[in-house]
Amino acid sequence: MSKKQSDATKKANMERASERAAAIRAEQEAKERRSRMLMVAGAVVGVLIVVVAIVFGLQQGGGGENQTSTPPDNAVEEYTLALGDNDAPVTVTVYEDMMCPYCGDFEAVSSDTFKEYAAGGDVQVRYHVVSFLDRASKDRYSTRAANALAVVLDTAGSEVAVELHDALFANQPAEGGAGISDERMIEMAVEAGADEEAIRGPIEDLKYEPWIEDATEAWSKAGFTGTPSVAVNGEKVEFTDAQNLLDNTEKAIADALGE
Repeated sequence: MSKKQSDATKKANMERASERAAAIRAEQEAKERRSRMLMVAGAVVGVLIVVVAIVFGLQQGGGGENQTSTPPDNAVEEYTLALGDNDAPVTVTVYEDMMCPYCGDFEAVSSDTFKEYAAGGDVQVRYHVVSFLDRASKDRYSTRAANALAVVLDTAGSEVAVELHDALFANQPAEGGAGISDERMIEMAVEAGADEEAIRGPIEDLKYEPWIEDATEAWSKAGFTGTPSVAVNGEKVEFTDAQNLLDNTEKAIADALGE
C-alpha cells in the first residue's frame, strides 16, 4: 500500500513540476512578447518624433538650405548692429526683440537721444536683436524681422540697417496677430536704401536664422531674461519703465565719460 502511495506521490510531484515548468515557460514567453512589443512601439514612436520634428522645422521656416550662422558683414561684436564710431570709449548695448512692445516704448523715447550720442563720437550704440517672442505672433515675426535687419546690414551697411530698424519699430505690429509681411519688409528696406535684388532672396529664405538663434543664445548666456535690456560698457542698467531706462542709461554714460 505504501509503495502504491509512493508511486502516486511521485506521479503527482512530477505533474506539479511539469505544470510549474510550463507556467515558467509561459511567463517567460509572455515577457519576451511584451519586450518585443515595447521595442517595436519605441521604434515607431522614435520614427514619429523624427517625422514630426522634420515637419515642424519645415513649417517653422528655413529647412537649412541657403542659411548661415556666419555673422553678416558690418556686424559689430558678432551680434550687433552698431550706430556710431567703433573706437568710441563708451558702448551702449541695447538688447531687444522686434516683437516686444516694451522695446517699442523704449525705442520711441531713446532713438533721437542715441543718435545724438553716436554723432558726438564718444558713444557707440549697439542693437543686439534677439528672437524669443516668435510665439507672440502668428508668423514668427521676431525671427523674420531680425533676419531682414541682418540681410540689410550685410548688403547695404549699418546706416541703412538702422533706418530699417527704426521703421520696423515705428510700424511695430500688435502681439498675437500677424507681423509685417516679408513683402512689406522688403519694400521698407528698399525705402531705407537697400537693393531689392540683393535682399529679396535672403529675406524670403531666412538666410540668417541660425545666426539669430546664436545671438539669442548669447543674450541668454549673458544673464538677460527680458527685453529691452541695456548695458553700458558691459554693465547692466536697472530701470522701472522706458523713460527711467533712458535716464539711467544717460547717467551711466556720463559716469563712464567722467562727467
